[in-house]
Amino acid sequence: MKKLTPLAANKNKGFHYTVTEEQIAAHQKLSIREIFQWLESTNRFVKSLQTEEEKQRSIRAKTIEL
Repeated sequence: MKKLTPLAANKNKGFHYTVTEEQIAAHQKLSIREIFQWLESTNRFVKSLQTEEEKQRSIRAKTIEL
């Protein structure tokens, strides 16, 4: 996997990720199963890095009150 290096234009903007046309094309070739596997592994990775407070904040942000 290619090392991710931030673009100079993204400096001091917090979290920011730039996607190339090649990455978009590669993603479009994935099956639905591969996309969901990628999403699940990304979710596990993010959760492994979050503190308990960040996890709770994320849950609250996703809760919709009607």
